[in-house]
Amino acid sequence: MAPTYPDFPKAEYEARWNKARAFMAEQNLDALWITERLNYEYFTGHRSAQNPIDKIRSYMFILPKDDDPVLITMPFEVAQVVTTTWIEKIETIGGLTGHVEFVSGVLDKMGLSKARIGTEMGREQYLGISYKAFNEIIASLPNAEFVDAAQIILDTRLIKSPAEIDYMRKSARMNAQTQVDILPRLEPGMTENEVARILRTALFEAGAETLTLLSVIAGAKPEGTTGMILSPTDRKIVEGEALGFDVGITHKGYTSDLARTFVVGEPSSELAEFYDWMMSVRRKADACLVPGKSPAELIDVVNQELAAAGMQTSGVGRVGHGVGFETTEYPSLAAFEDIVFEPGMVFACNPNFSNHFGFINAEDNWVITDTGADLLSDPMADLRIRSI
Repeated sequence: MAPTYPDFPKAEYEARWNKARAFMAEQNLDALWITERLNYEYFTGHRSAQNPIDKIRSYMFILPKDDDPVLITMPFEVAQVVTTTWIEKIETIGGLTGHVEFVSGVLDKMGLSKARIGTEMGREQYLGISYKAFNEIIASLPNAEFVDAAQIILDTRLIKSPAEIDYMRKSARMNAQTQVDILPRLEPGMTENEVARILRTALFEAGAETLTLLSVIAGAKPEGTTGMILSPTDRKIVEGEALGFDVGITHKGYTSDLARTFVVGEPSSELAEFYDWMMSVRRKADACLVPGKSPAELIDVVNQELAAAGMQTSGVGRVGHGVGFETTEYPSLAAFEDIVFEPGMVFACNPNFSNHFGFINAEDNWVITDTGADLLSDPMADLRIRSI
């Protein structure tokens, strides 16, 4: 029976499963065993409200190389599963104990007791079960081989489909427009927490499903410290200082990650000039987001601009990152990434600076197309710093 409210047509998920299977074949894997929440949601379409807050129950997805996928969940989730996903094979366990034996039994029943099984052991991957339970399941299937499938997962999620990009564009536009819309409501003397409350409320009113990140950063960092205090505090915003937002929201599970920097009142000439220079650097970085170029080439362009100005970024090790089902995901815009840009990749690009002006950042989201980078986060960050 077809689901009533799926996020995507069945073909979207079948394309994901088949892409993963192609990578599995390259590594001679018989199955992929997924336990982490967002990977689970990506492969199944089951976006459970319980899963993020419940660490005692099992939410898993198993993709055999040549059979239908299997979903493991709780009995009380079945109505949601059949309403929103295309998964037909559902295994449920009702109790709060016995999950190791149950999961082992499912793998055995699927004919995987002697299989080569890939799971979330490597780069940027985290298990959705405890380390102890994970090892107990492995020990219960001594004739199976469990191997790292991190790169398979990363590569499967790397290129976004047109349907995914549509959701991301909606998320990014809501995010970008709302950050501008609230500016007339802000005034000196408000605290960062008060500003955050206005921004948070407006984002939900605009249609955001969840917030993945909400930072409000007023003024410069404390003397003698490095980095920024990203969570809002009761510090009051002051005339003439920078005010920054860094915000992630979701639509249908898909995120956007946007940063904006404004100034309370009129900027000093020095702040205005620095912001102009920062945006010129960012635009040159944006111009590198084209098919055939690499993150290393983009970093080289940024480094040349920094060297010419005797400057350095805020020191986070990259000037951007992938965006998709997570606010920050693989790959990084960093020199060590061994990839080439391809159509369908989505990035947040933001060379940013933490200095005596404050946290100066302007982050937009772009999808790489056949001809260049297409802006998802319209309206784009201002080329000149905006006063509020």
